[in-house]
Amino acid sequence: MKKILFRLQSYYKYQATDIEKPVIRYILDNPREVTTMDIHTLAKIGYCSAATIVRICKKNGFEGFKDVKLAIMNELTFNEEIFRNKFIDFEGDDIHKTTQLVLNQNVNAITNTYNLIDFNELDKIIEKIDEAKAIRLFGIGASFLVCKDFQQKLERINKYSILHEDTHMQLISASNIQKDEIAIAISYSGMTQEIIKMANMIKDKGVTLISITRYDSNKLMNLADYKMFVPSIEGIKRISAGSSRISQLSLIDVIFNAYVDKMKVKYADNITKTGQLLDKEE
Repeated sequence: MKKILFRLQSYYKYQATDIEKPVIRYILDNPREVTTMDIHTLAKIGYCSAATIVRICKKNGFEGFKDVKLAIMNELTFNEEIFRNKFIDFEGDDIHKTTQLVLNQNVNAITNTYNLIDFNELDKIIEKIDEAKAIRLFGIGASFLVCKDFQQKLERINKYSILHEDTHMQLISASNIQKDEIAIAISYSGMTQEIIKMANMIKDKGVTLISITRYDSNKLMNLADYKMFVPSIEGIKRISAGSSRISQLSLIDVIFNAYVDKMKVKYADNITKTGQLLDKEE
C-alpha cells in the first residue's frame, strides 16, 4: 500500500493550488478524522468541491478518496517506531551539531523514501528489468555515482548494463538505444537539460524509460513510462548532494534486491560464484 501523508505534504509544499491547499492542510492536520468522513463532508470542511478532492487523489497516485482513506488508515496503524528513531540532541560544539544534523537528515531521507514507494510501480519496473536485453543508465554528477552503484550490482548477477561517465557518450548511448533495451535516468531535480535531451531521444526511439527524481512535478518524470521518487528534502541549488544521494542509493538497493529476490532461482549461480570470487580476493 502506498503511503499518502508524506506525498500530500510534498504536494502541498510544491504543487498544490490555492483551492487545493485548505483541504490538504485539513487532511494532514486531522488524518484520523478524515478516515471516518465521506467526500462531501470533507469538501465542505475544506471549502472545495468533491471533484477537487478526487483530482488531488489522482495527482498523488490514488484512484479516489476511498483509496486515500484506506491508505491513511494503514499508515496510522503501521508500526513506524523503527523509522522514528532520532540521534540524541547532543549539547556540544558545532562539530557534534553538524554530525547530528547530517545523520538525522539521512534518517529522514530513508524514512520518506519508503513513504514514496509505489509497490505496484516497483513490480512493473522489476518485470521490465528482467525482460530487457540491456539496461542503459543515465545520470550526471552525484546521480552518475548512483548509476555506477547500480551497474556494479547488476554486474554481479551478469545482467548487462551500459553506463558512460562522459555526458557526450551518454547522449550517444541514448541515440543508439534499441527497443529490446530499457533506460533508467536518475536526476534529483528532474530538470537537468542534458538528461532531458537524452530522455526525449529515448522516447523518440519508443523505448521504455524509468525515472528516479524528487517527488515534484518535473520534465523527466513527465517523460517517463515508470516513475520512482525520492523526497524533496534538499533544495535544487546545493553545495553537494547529501540526503538526496542517500535516498537515491536506498531506492536503487530496493529495486535491485527486490529484483534479485523475485528472480533468485534464475541468478542463484551468479550470486554464489561472485560471492566466492570476492571471498578469495579478500
